Amino acid sequence: MSSGAKAAAHHADISDMVEEALAGGGARAASFEAGMINGVHYLQLVEPIKQLKREGRLIEALGLCNAAIVGAENAREGREPAPWYTEQAAIIYRKLGQRDNEIAVLQRWLRVSPADRREGSQIKERLDKLLP
Repeated sequence: MSSGAKAAAHHADISDMVEEALAGGGARAASFEAGMINGVHYLQLVEPIKQLKREGRLIEALGLCNAAIVGAENAREGREPAPWYTEQAAIIYRKLGQRDNEIAVLQRWLRVSPADRREGSQIKERLDKLLP
């Protein structure tokens, strides 16, 4: 199976999981609903973000990252939000030469994460390298 086919299959699996969770009702559905942004769950944005980055469409990828960050924050249930979207946004900001935005997105993740999850995180390590 080609890497493109694997990515498409993984994306389909995620979409199926989201649909099943929403259809099932109850607490699981409520948890998944919290992660929805404009009718799409943040987990469904991984492959589109990767594809846009491959195509060099960084501004569009950044828009999806920012939407996913909101979804991940909304669905965190007292835990830290999924860090991948923040990491990708930081990478894109770096490529665009937007250091202040890179710092801001990393600090945002740290602000909403429980204190015990901040230290030692890749987000904190990346931020520490940026700050004097």
